[in-house]
Amino acid sequence: MGLLALCLVAVLSPQEPVPSPPRPAIASVPTAPDDAADLAALAKAEADKAQADPTELARLTESTNAKIAARAAFLLAERKDRPAYEPMRIVARRSPHAEARALAMAGISRIADVGSTATAIDALTDDDRRVRTFAAQLLGKLKRPTAIDPLLAVIERSRTTTAVGPATDLQACLLALHDFGAHDKVLRAAMALHDGKAEGTGPALAFCCQGLLGKMAPADQTTFLLAILAHRESVVRRFAIAELAARQDPNTASALESRLAIEGDELRPLVEVALARVRNDRSSPPSDEVERAKNNLQAIVAKVSLGWQQLSTAQQGLAAGVPVLLLAFAIWLRRHRRASAAAAVAADTAAMVQPSEEFAAELADEANAAAQEVDELTLATDDTSTMVTDDAEVPDETAAAR
Repeated sequence: MGLLALCLVAVLSPQEPVPSPPRPAIASVPTAPDDAADLAALAKAEADKAQADPTELARLTESTNAKIAARAAFLLAERKDRPAYEPMRIVARRSPHAEARALAMAGISRIADVGSTATAIDALTDDDRRVRTFAAQLLGKLKRPTAIDPLLAVIERSRTTTAVGPATDLQACLLALHDFGAHDKVLRAAMALHDGKAEGTGPALAFCCQGLLGKMAPADQTTFLLAILAHRESVVRRFAIAELAARQDPNTASALESRLAIEGDELRPLVEVALARVRNDRSSPPSDEVERAKNNLQAIVAKVSLGWQQLSTAQQGLAAGVPVLLLAFAIWLRRHRRASAAAAVAADTAAMVQPSEEFAAELADEANAAAQEVDELTLATDDTSTMVTDDAEVPDETAAAR
């Protein structure tokens, strides 16, 4: 169901369906005379949704105003009580507005009542893709065998359709066939999609093939895989190649060899690995331990390569990116540890050559003492010079007195 939600995520996105031809009005649901009256009736229904008349809402879906019709269909689809069932079926079959029919069909699909089987089968031929999608979803829930052929008919009509955008209706039909277990119909569906140009059907078809392959007879499984080996959807070819490699049937070697010259770079390595595994089954048993070990190693390498090729591009990028990130982190961690060790060694060396505080204090005391001695010597020299100067000046004064 998760894949179903993924495939149909865009089912209600805006699109441009082929304009639907006007559908005949129902005799019991008269056409509104004008938009003003329809708008007033819609406002009344909006005011009391729980008490709104389902028949009146169905009548509003026949309005000439597509917005009024769509809103009335939405209000009707919100009703989950029994009186709303038949009006919703009427809207899904007869409303001239595609939006209203789609909303009504969505409401019917949520209810999943067995009595809606005929309405859903009829809706498979609707001009609007959304209506067909909801109808296929409902038929997949109901699992009524009478719906298998109509579902397959929708897929086979895709050969001649050229609708733009993801074919959600075909995806829903494929998933419904899977839920039915219709393994005898899947090859016809695959060939119809191969011949057509519908977009976005590859994953749903691959899922359908994977789920129904085991229900086939063993002899039919290989035939089916060879038939879809050349499918236009690469994801389907990938599935077929991987399954053929797992079976290691020597009779499939020629079919795989024919794909080597056709496949692109994406799947050619997978074909080579599949061929290696298929051809290993025809080799003679190893005669000694060395040869046995060599063959075991080749088998392991082939298995790993096959698993790698089965991954998508995003998965391969993620798988390859994680070891690179771990290697980069290991290199950074190693450099960080080396830098931390070098810093620790430098700190230890600096601590060894750095003088202690006591030694620095002694050096400071010695420097202060030396400075004091220099000061004392300077003072003594100045005093001696003064005395000599004074003694020399006395005779001059005496001589001058004489």
